[in-house]
Amino acid sequence: MSILGGYKELRERLKSVRLWSVMAVTLGILVIVALWGVNQYRGKANYHNYLTNMWHRAFFDMVGYIQNIQATLSKAEVSGDDRQRAVLYTEVWRNAFAAQENLSQLPIENNVALERTAKYLTQVGDLSFSLSKQLMSGKKETLSQLKQLKKLRAYADKLSNNLNELALEISQGRLRWGEVRVVGTSRFRRIAQNVTSSRMLAVEAGFKDYPTLIYDGPFSDHVSRQIPKGLPEKLVSKEQAKKIVLDFLNLKRADAVNYLGLSGDRIKVYTFEIIPDRRIRDRTITIAISKKGGKVIWMIDNRASSSPKIGVAKAKENAKKFLLEKGFANMIDTFYLKQDNTALINYIYQQNGVKIYPDMVKVRVALDTGQIVGFDATAYYMSHTSRKIPKPAISERQARNFISKNFDVQSVSLAIIPLNSGKEVFTYEFLGKYDGKYFADYINAITGKEENILEIIKDPNGILSM
Repeated sequence: MSILGGYKELRERLKSVRLWSVMAVTLGILVIVALWGVNQYRGKANYHNYLTNMWHRAFFDMVGYIQNIQATLSKAEVSGDDRQRAVLYTEVWRNAFAAQENLSQLPIENNVALERTAKYLTQVGDLSFSLSKQLMSGKKETLSQLKQLKKLRAYADKLSNNLNELALEISQGRLRWGEVRVVGTSRFRRIAQNVTSSRMLAVEAGFKDYPTLIYDGPFSDHVSRQIPKGLPEKLVSKEQAKKIVLDFLNLKRADAVNYLGLSGDRIKVYTFEIIPDRRIRDRTITIAISKKGGKVIWMIDNRASSSPKIGVAKAKENAKKFLLEKGFANMIDTFYLKQDNTALINYIYQQNGVKIYPDMVKVRVALDTGQIVGFDATAYYMSHTSRKIPKPAISERQARNFISKNFDVQSVSLAIIPLNSGKEVFTYEFLGKYDGKYFADYINAITGKEENILEIIKDPNGILSM
């Protein structure tokens, strides 16, 4: 073979080797891409299953809690024992609270459609809680309150029946959660209408016969019928409210900011749904901004919380820091409740050392990351104002004469508390123990009248009053 012939043969062999090398590399890349795709698909499928299971649990838990409300209210109607009814009312309150929590976790696109259902759950819970306290202090329900309870139980019947229809469709596979995101919105809107309008009246007209609730709960009707005292006079536009939303959430941008509408009674609010990052699937934040004054009234972040990694002390630290950042100074924590891997902490305003219980803000903290996932300042903006607090007309020593000698007082402070009438009263707050239980006894700092007694419940899940 000549030198030229050898060179050509070598060049052909090299071409062949390069061709095979290119093919091998290409094949290798295709295999890697295919494996990555399969892994991504499995990851998304697992995540989808996780979300579906979570929504499934939240929905059926909520249905169960509402059925419990219906049944427990019926028991309370027939019970003739004051103490037993107090226990039943407490059960209603716990179930209403839990039902509302699960309601907020459902993948419904427009949460405004759930507003009336959520309001019903809040009111039935707060009224039951108030009646439980009333019975424990020795006062029976009035005829008016019993009529209100009967109406609330009737609403529970309708709500339970409609939810059962929806639950049946889901359990039989005729409705999937992907559809519920869309269908559920209209279905829940219909449910809400049914609850409030008995299927015949328009949504707003349906609340003509809704019970007028008078009690101490922060969402109570006596609060909602007041004129807000804590909002600036200036009105803000929808666009200004949108900017307030992003500032409050510390977001320079979001993947979506959806305007849900203007709603509310005494406090008109622009409501927005925020999707911070579409890569974090189905995480939305719903937030309401007052038209008057442009204040954030409430916020709910629907992200699921995993196993707790922080305690309540750290949660309180985060919540206090959050409140200071948002302009709420002089706030002190009072009661808290741990539930679903979160801690709901109540804060009240303090003016010159006097506790102002009507000016309440609720903050919910996720116990896995310490992130703030809920905020409600409705009561605060309804009642907050700079008060002229008088000097007590009776001394602490004189006030002690109006409480039981057997009450072991552990701390005393001055406090303004709300009454059922909607008025406020200036009191001495005596915290202490009696017969192994904790109580708060409120003595009017002007007249010496005992205005209220609350039992303080301390258990592993929180500190509550009743």
